[in-house]
Amino acid sequence: MRKQLNHDAMAAIGFIEPWSVKAGGATGGFLSCADPNASVRIVTLDRDEVVAVEWEIARHSTTLSIREYELGSWAEIPATALRSDVYELSLEILFTRNETSKPVIAIGSLLLSLEPDGRLVAVIDGQSHTVAEVRNERWYQLDVSVSPSAIGYRVRRADQQAVAVRTIPLVAADTAGLICIGGAADRSRQTLNGRLGRIRLISASHETEWRFPTRGPMGDIRPVQQGDPAIILHNAPTFAVASPRFSGEIHDPRLDPDHFDSIHLHDDDFGGFDWAADLTVHIPEDARSGVYALEIGTDRGVERLPFFVRPTEPQSNVAVLLPTATYLAYADEQLPPHRYPWHGSDRAHLFAIDNNFLSLYDTHSDLSGVSLTSSRRPRATLRDDYHYPLSNSPHLLSVDLQLLKFYARHGIAVDVLTDRDLHDEGLESLSAYSLVLTGSHPEYWSSAMMSGLDRYLAAGGSLGYLGGNGFYWVVAFDGDNMELRRGKNDIWSGRPGEMHLSMTGEPGGNWEDRGNRHPQALVGVTYVIMSFGPSRPYRRLEGSYGGEHAWLFDGVGEAFGDSGTVLGGAAGYEVDAVLRSEETPANLVRLAVADGFDDSFQVRPDLWLADGEAERAAMRRSDMTIYRHDAGGLVFSASSVAWIGALPATGKDNDVGRIMLNLVGRFTA
Repeated sequence: MRKQLNHDAMAAIGFIEPWSVKAGGATGGFLSCADPNASVRIVTLDRDEVVAVEWEIARHSTTLSIREYELGSWAEIPATALRSDVYELSLEILFTRNETSKPVIAIGSLLLSLEPDGRLVAVIDGQSHTVAEVRNERWYQLDVSVSPSAIGYRVRRADQQAVAVRTIPLVAADTAGLICIGGAADRSRQTLNGRLGRIRLISASHETEWRFPTRGPMGDIRPVQQGDPAIILHNAPTFAVASPRFSGEIHDPRLDPDHFDSIHLHDDDFGGFDWAADLTVHIPEDARSGVYALEIGTDRGVERLPFFVRPTEPQSNVAVLLPTATYLAYADEQLPPHRYPWHGSDRAHLFAIDNNFLSLYDTHSDLSGVSLTSSRRPRATLRDDYHYPLSNSPHLLSVDLQLLKFYARHGIAVDVLTDRDLHDEGLESLSAYSLVLTGSHPEYWSSAMMSGLDRYLAAGGSLGYLGGNGFYWVVAFDGDNMELRRGKNDIWSGRPGEMHLSMTGEPGGNWEDRGNRHPQALVGVTYVIMSFGPSRPYRRLEGSYGGEHAWLFDGVGEAFGDSGTVLGGAAGYEVDAVLRSEETPANLVRLAVADGFDDSFQVRPDLWLADGEAERAAMRRSDMTIYRHDAGGLVFSASSVAWIGALPATGKDNDVGRIMLNLVGRFTA
């Protein structure tokens, strides 16, 4: 369904693509704006003051406009696939939750729709005809026979006798043109929630069959027969989902693709937006690496669209690896208040609700989890002034900018990279740096990102893990698209057998369950507890006072981190601790601990602990750790999403800042 953006909550919105670009390159601005005469300029975001920079902006139009976008995935069989005006369309279909009338098959002026009460209704020559009654979550074989004089429908459960047969004479109906499955050609109707399996088009002289591959998403599905037209898929439906052949015995599509040769259509799916660029930003070759924004000045205020500039050549021994996969996973999260009590507000979530944008934390209207997203989309939550309503505090980029501002304040140069750079380039993106620092919430990691980090550490590099709940979810990338499969989870649960990522075929879920790359083995700690209750300070342990790592605490008192922008302290929101595990590096040192969390902080229920409740109670803590890995580099873990938020404000000083200066000083001196 095509619609116009609602700008009630935000006057201007858009995205920069690519959002990570090297100095000397160019990037595009894709905008929707309620003020046609809005101004644009480039500003810095990673300094205490927002400063305009005089970079070239090539405008492609003199004014801005309110853009249209399309929601809902559907399939199109082009008219060129029809060899005759007499044919049969046969398809496997499963209906999920649909609360309004939805198109099932549209052929010319003929429409078969699904009504909320489960009736399949044919609308022909202005008359409605009930064809069958169907139920959700059951596979049906739907056959539609078309001729100039009549249209016939046959509906049956898979491998069963027909449940309904109906033939309707045609008087003035038009059966020419493309065939739409789950949508309408004019994009005027909300699309269908359901699943499609194998599709056949049969005439007296020819048969064409389409089967969905288990790798996706893709826009064109070639038929089994060579030379026939492809089915066109709109708006990125979900691939590698259980088909009528799924028996529950095989959960890996790579073992038997026939069990997963279906797609899931949602009425709120969307692929990357197909907008043309409004402008191009040309970045000078000598531009400083950092975080910038396209600032849009409207008659209702200012909005900023962030992007990241990498150096052409490294300018520091230290790089900050910003977690754009996590930024993208959370982008435009709806946070429906009936599920998540808001303790503050932010215009981004109101904008997402107004426009039915979904994040990887949301569910589709049929209650299946959102597993696909794209960077070619407005990212209203990606702002320097963003506040998370559940904590009423900064989150993601608005926290990570505090780290960059802190180092800039102290005259310490750091290069800015993104985890997507690591995904695309592997070790090469990191190899020039002695120390790589993460952002506050590096939660989502692809296999390529993990491999690149492994190779960096194996080459002697050092890592500062400055967040919590890190290295947790497995994702995959294909161009601008990112995919996630959650499995059983309290965010949303995937369906049985659908844990494998369609983009790569590998298992999804979390890295703990994948083997070989448990966070405990990589950074010495594992995500343990979370809450939006008050954050806590750390207190030093014996390992911080002497030995190899005492330098990290030069000038630091016994307790530190009793204030901060994220829930009031250095340890909070989501925190990690050392598990009793053979995965733990043998030389790991616990430097500090934060405990005394209120009762809203409880250990993850899926975390198995050998000593039961006694050990579970002891794990309600955050552990700051360090160890030297086999290649000689260091791995430091702050173990808290709130850690960076506890850095001192402008003109202030504190022990969290001293630790971060000591850490970087070890590699920049």
